[in-house]
Amino acid sequence: MNPAVAELLQEIARAKLRAEERRNLAISQKYGIIRENGTLELRLPPPPAKPTSDDCCHSGCTPCIMDTYQDQLCAYNKKAADFKAQYKRALDGQTIEPHYLAERLLCGILDPLQFTPIRIMHVDYICDYSRLFVLEATARNFILALGEHIHIRADFDTKERITRPFTPVMVEAADGVVRPHLFVRLYDNRMSEYFKKLCAGDAISVRGPVITQENLTRAFSGQMCVLVGGGSGIAPIFQALQFAHINSTYRAKHIVVVHCARDTRGLWLAHHIQALKSKMPRLSYHTFLSRETHRLSADLLRQTLAQANCNARCHAIVCGPGTFNTDVMSWLFNIGIDDVQLL
Repeated sequence: MNPAVAELLQEIARAKLRAEERRNLAISQKYGIIRENGTLELRLPPPPAKPTSDDCCHSGCTPCIMDTYQDQLCAYNKKAADFKAQYKRALDGQTIEPHYLAERLLCGILDPLQFTPIRIMHVDYICDYSRLFVLEATARNFILALGEHIHIRADFDTKERITRPFTPVMVEAADGVVRPHLFVRLYDNRMSEYFKKLCAGDAISVRGPVITQENLTRAFSGQMCVLVGGGSGIAPIFQALQFAHINSTYRAKHIVVVHCARDTRGLWLAHHIQALKSKMPRLSYHTFLSRETHRLSADLLRQTLAQANCNARCHAIVCGPGTFNTDVMSWLFNIGIDDVQLL
């Protein structure tokens, strides 16, 4: 069998399995943030039942049933507060942690099994080699968890079809609404020809969410996390950074972000990262511009991580073009960081 066909069949099988998992989750988890008729609702479980005086034997038991109730009530109040905080983030259009969602299957306009059209609201012609597409969707109907992305299919007049993976980022658009932003690096190929012709009002064919096989939360398990993004590869890196920001366990983690682009026009996410930096005291952000300042090299990466007091107990995620990934992974290995996940 053609390897490309075999890979596609495997990916479809994974999508079906993921859909089934989400169906089971929707059935088994009755409480949480639930989508009903296109709107988000928060359903909290009932609080623990308070014992009556008749339930206590008054024999001086340790722990007493009343003490146990107080412990259960404290745990419930903490859990309810966590759900309410995540619900507020969801209403504000921010990314939320997936286990707070009671229903993830076909939520909103995304479908993991088939392509559906999504309209383009705005196109930002950043420069001759890149475009930024703002899609007509919101964080309430276009939900991607950490490690999830979409597939976009280009249909040509010759009946040729090309499908490529992309990771939109959820940030505030010009209208004040958090919407998916799709940054596309243009090359000399058929897919780039397709994107060059797209205008506001056109629709693109999207399938998702598609989940990566990597467990990206592993990158935050060490003493320090290094996130390196090149070109449009900064989108999955930003997704991981947003995940760390909303997760109280990882928000205070020592995180180093290395952002590589041709010039300042490729740093369209820089002000969003700086905004997160103001809320994450141990986050450092470094940019390398190959046509304006310096191209990232082994020595520059070593110096950057040395300044950040990097040690061998680091985990790294790298996302960029093929040769970029290969070079950066090799440089990290030489520095002593061997737990590197490539996207």
